[in-house]
Amino acid sequence: MSTGLEGFTNEELLKIKAGDVSGLSNEKLQILQGILSQSLDIDRPAPAPALAQPLPQAPTQRLRSTLQGVTLGSADEMEARLRASVTGEDYNKVLAEIQGKMKAYQAQAPFEALGYEALGGIGSAAALTAATGGMAAPLTGPRVAASMAPLIRGLAGTSALGGIQGGVTGFMTGEGDFAARAARVPGSTIMGASVAPVVQAAFMGAGKATDMVLDTARRMAGGRGGKAAEAEIQRLAEQTGLTTDELVQRIASGEILAENQTLLQAVRALYTQGGKASTTIQGALSTRPDKLRTEALTDMQQKLVSGLNPNFVGPRPNNENVLRFYRATKDEAQALENKAYEDVWKTGGIIGEDLLVSLKDALQRSPRAIDDINTIYTAQTGKKPFFSFDKDGNILFSRTPNLKDAEIIRRGIKTSIDSAYTGGKPEVGMALKPVESALREAIDASSPKLAATRAEASQLRAAKTAFKEGSTIFNKSADEVQIMMEDMANNPGVANAFRAGAMDAIRAKMTTGRAKSMMGVFNNPETKEGAILRTIYPSDELDGILTRIGTAAQSQVAKNRVLGGSDTAASMMQAAKIGSTITADEVANAVTGNPMAGLRIVNKMLGESNKGMSEKDRQRVAQILISEDPDIVRKALRDESGMARLQQAVAAGARMLEKTVPYGASYIGATMPRPGLLAE
Repeated sequence: MSTGLEGFTNEELLKIKAGDVSGLSNEKLQILQGILSQSLDIDRPAPAPALAQPLPQAPTQRLRSTLQGVTLGSADEMEARLRASVTGEDYNKVLAEIQGKMKAYQAQAPFEALGYEALGGIGSAAALTAATGGMAAPLTGPRVAASMAPLIRGLAGTSALGGIQGGVTGFMTGEGDFAARAARVPGSTIMGASVAPVVQAAFMGAGKATDMVLDTARRMAGGRGGKAAEAEIQRLAEQTGLTTDELVQRIASGEILAENQTLLQAVRALYTQGGKASTTIQGALSTRPDKLRTEALTDMQQKLVSGLNPNFVGPRPNNENVLRFYRATKDEAQALENKAYEDVWKTGGIIGEDLLVSLKDALQRSPRAIDDINTIYTAQTGKKPFFSFDKDGNILFSRTPNLKDAEIIRRGIKTSIDSAYTGGKPEVGMALKPVESALREAIDASSPKLAATRAEASQLRAAKTAFKEGSTIFNKSADEVQIMMEDMANNPGVANAFRAGAMDAIRAKMTTGRAKSMMGVFNNPETKEGAILRTIYPSDELDGILTRIGTAAQSQVAKNRVLGGSDTAASMMQAAKIGSTITADEVANAVTGNPMAGLRIVNKMLGESNKGMSEKDRQRVAQILISEDPDIVRKALRDESGMARLQQAVAAGARMLEKTVPYGASYIGATMPRPGLLAE
């Protein structure tokens, strides 16, 4: 039976017994007055029954209750201290007034009051979690738990923080002197330490169950593989040390995950397990090296052979004709050159008066070149010379000279100049050179077409020589090639011919027994071949071809390592890791009481299980490993669908609840019991 004194503390009851009511709030004074009135009227006859009137509603104390939870039960004292310092009121009286109102609210609506205080406790935990980046609970956990499983360690940390919060709350919500408050601490600490991890485990289980439902829906909507396959792909991706964006970029550049250097043993382990996954891996790795070598050579052919003769003024022969000229014998090349000149002679016609004057002047000034001129003329035409000298040294023409006659005379003088320099008579060469130059200028002015044909022929001869040098490029040192390229820097046509010759040498290398290893040789800048390639290749195209060569080289290495030899020990170690990642499904099942899921987690933690993937999962992993589609790989590593974002948002919310609600529960436990709560 209620006596009406339940809302009074022991200290207040002792003071009342001694006749001291100075510390009581107005509400408690009214309660005490009512009790005394009842005791005085106990012998009076009972009044006639009256209609029951509702008791007046106590003012709600929602804000105070919430702040009480935020401050672990110290908000009432903080408010009383603030009011007393500002208004000059007595601190104890203000505190009694505040506590009286809160107790009246708790007696009238105990669960509502408790809910607001718990909400405040959750708020303080959320603020602490946000401020510490989610590390508040683990940081307070015992250090001895560092070697335990993450789940156990997390619950231990929550228990420790819940106990601390419970103890502080118990002390702060107590009344009386220090000893009376301290007496509440042990029980409140035990209650907080017990309640917080239990509530957290419950929320973790609910969160995992929700995640499983959303995850199943996401996979059904997106056509994604099983959880084990996704976990394995992410494990392998993490093993590369590259970010998702870096891996996707490499796939876009022609690589595949199965050929990544750090994953070769894992891929071999998957391959040696047989089944569809093995067939998938073998099909890709056995064909890619040849395909990539061909693509790299095609790219090199286009860059090293295209763009020949950029300085030619006359008609440009296509690349195939140029290559035919480069590879032709001396006689064949001369025949091709003669044919080009014949086209000029057919349209040359009769020379003008200015050229005729220049022609006579050249013959008169170069008497020593007459023999060379006559020899060349007779050899090319089969006729006797068309000019002679009279007794005074004047030139007599047997017929009117044409453009071809003028060019033959220029060539004869040029031959004499070359012979003079090579024969130890440089002064003769120096004397004849202005004569040849003046005649060439007169001929070029008379026939621009002949000038262009001559320039083209000269360029082709120089390029032919450069092509020949390039075709033996690997007989030279890298330093020698560097010097040659510097010498050709001002003549792009000759440089391109040199590169075309080098391409012939590269193709020759690829037809030998070293064809499969040559991409690796070219990829290594320390080898002579690798250094030469980097010297001759156009600088603006070098990065692209090196990427292709590197991919082709690594592809061959991957084929040899995965499909070839036997690194038994390393492969067995990688096989043991396949499927070893503990999935969220297994954790959720274990939390909900599935013993087999718990056993699998223990086995994986102890390294005793490598059977975590089904045949279907292994096939899915193999397909991702050999995929050349960057979008497929990106989706396998990072699901960006709307369902995935929803799942991530729900998971984030669940994690926040896991880190905050337990401490609200520990607050409730620390403040039990309270007025009106047990009565309801």
